[in-house]
Amino acid sequence: MKKICLLAILLLSFSPEITAQANYPAAATKVQRYYNQQQADSLYRMFGPAIKAALPPDQTRAMLAQLHGQLGDMMQLTSTGGDANSHTWRADFTKGTLTMLIALNPDNLMEGFRFVPYQEKKATETEADNYNLPADGVTLHGTLTLPVSNGPVPVVLVIAGSGPTDRNGNNNIGLKTNAYKMLAETLQANGIACVRYDKRGVGASATGKPETDISFEGTVNDAAGYITMLKADKRFSRVIVAGHSEGSMIGVLALQRSPGDRFISLAGPGEPIDLILIRQLMAQAPTLAGKAKAMLDSLKQGHKVFNTEPALKGMFYPEVQPYMMAWLKYAPQQEIAQLKMPILIVQGTTDVQISVKDAQLLKQGAPGAQLKIIGQMNHVLKTAPAASGVGDASYTDPSRPLNPELVKVMVDFIQSR
Repeated sequence: MKKICLLAILLLSFSPEITAQANYPAAATKVQRYYNQQQADSLYRMFGPAIKAALPPDQTRAMLAQLHGQLGDMMQLTSTGGDANSHTWRADFTKGTLTMLIALNPDNLMEGFRFVPYQEKKATETEADNYNLPADGVTLHGTLTLPVSNGPVPVVLVIAGSGPTDRNGNNNIGLKTNAYKMLAETLQANGIACVRYDKRGVGASATGKPETDISFEGTVNDAAGYITMLKADKRFSRVIVAGHSEGSMIGVLALQRSPGDRFISLAGPGEPIDLILIRQLMAQAPTLAGKAKAMLDSLKQGHKVFNTEPALKGMFYPEVQPYMMAWLKYAPQQEIAQLKMPILIVQGTTDVQISVKDAQLLKQGAPGAQLKIIGQMNHVLKTAPAASGVGDASYTDPSRPLNPELVKVMVDFIQSR
């Protein structure tokens, strides 16, 4: 699956393209030494441009002091895995244990650095593949949760957000929310069926093919194929599409190709993706915004670009550019206007990736839509204070429940006449 994420630069997050030249053992050893000796300036010099822009020296010092005050010395690092993108270690401190994740660029500067709660690896749990779709030479693997009923019930198709996000709302670069799994279970408890699936190239739907074979248009066609299959299934009375983040745009386009009965946009962009990415860069790394805009403008005109900025690799590496070119063609406000069905637009006030303005723009495109702004709901559909951002525990703690108002709003809309 395309690894570009809707949030262009995440504080203490990861760059999707790392080469084998990176020296991870040496980097981990330095991090341990600088942490224990509280040498924040030395740690800062290990950061790549993106993290330096988001975490200046004074904030690096504050972060190190706070972490050391809570956990004490870092006693031992034990490697727990790695690939071309990042490496992880079990980090044993005097007062606890965390997982440390590092991503390095070819210059051995950190383009990603994060501590997340440590969890012992358990035996692999295979997700129930009970609603799969053959599509264009591959099989998309999905899960159906079905309530007990004497007749047909509504069914919600959940389309996941950007990057390698799986059917549960998790990915392999630090995101662990179980948001879609929780949503499916909550809908089931309210008499509503749900299908969620691993997108092409993600999880059980991995294709084994080059990344360039995964296109934006193909992703839309996959979602349309699921809508068609659900409409033909006699167990369901109506088909509702719920697209989250990038999945909102995919859901709108899929419904144009295979009309369903209702649409729900969850934290969906209201502007073209280039404007969203530039807005996010301006907020977190403004010095990169100008370079990114020039390259996005070229992609929008159908011209491939050559990127020389290490911090922007995750946005502009060659394999992702055809996907981006296709995505850039669409304006969400214009596309949602073409849907002739009941629409619900949901947006949280503490979402640092998509704003209330985006929801209002979608509403302008579809004036008859219901618009629900939910206080203290973040981008992963959990309750979170405004100041927490992407560092909130809800991004890495799958036990955090969904925002309760979200559940009520969705159920009311799905069950309404």
